[in-house]
Amino acid sequence: MRVLARREGVFGPIRILERKSDGARLYCLRDSVQTMVQADGVSVFGYVHAAKLLLKAARTVLLIGGGGGSLATMLARQGCSVTVIDVDPAAEELARTYFDLDERVQWLTTEAFSFIEACNTFYDAVVVDACNADGLVAPFNDADVLIEVLRRVCPDGSLVLNLVHEDGAPPWGRALARKIAARGLNITLYSADLGWEGNEVLHVRALGPTDVLDAHDLSQRPAETRTYLMSLRAETRRGAEPKPKARDEP
Repeated sequence: MRVLARREGVFGPIRILERKSDGARLYCLRDSVQTMVQADGVSVFGYVHAAKLLLKAARTVLLIGGGGGSLATMLARQGCSVTVIDVDPAAEELARTYFDLDERVQWLTTEAFSFIEACNTFYDAVVVDACNADGLVAPFNDADVLIEVLRRVCPDGSLVLNLVHEDGAPPWGRALARKIAARGLNITLYSADLGWEGNEVLHVRALGPTDVLDAHDLSQRPAETRTYLMSLRAETRRGAEPKPKARDEP
């Protein structure tokens, strides 16, 4: 590996590495790899491809958590209007300089929930990709906060979550999915049985069923992602139906 850059970020030291064998680049925060892309800017993380497939119908996307910006770039290349929110001032410069962030991506360096509270724009989808070793960072690790995000900026669309699953730790996506479904929303949790990634992807909708993830074009995807995508299993829960009113209720 060749070190291209070092920065001191909000959450700790950041290193940008390049793999000598093929030019793949890595965005490393502390000891965790946040982004890994091929020389053409396409991610080698299966969860990124899974999220992109779930967002194929979205025309506008709000992405919370930028890293190297690989998902933002892949969405922009398919014609989507993408806004990235990231609190770390170093992130945008690194994404544009070392990861060829698509020039059409709007990147805002600000605190995400403050942006959401003041936002007067609706998006087709919101992606929360703001993780640490324990999973989603606060306040997005709370089911009620996630539901509020969906209702504020994406009431008719999709919420897609990247849920980190560290080696040796029990997966927590199912527990979060149950909490969200118990509050009346529809969810599908995608988990991979094989591959080197432990990330789960949770798809949430307040209105209508969650989408079906169709990964039929595996030959066009990086080799590292194929096992992950082929072994994905889906667990769908419909939100709790409202109880019918008694006849004497108004």
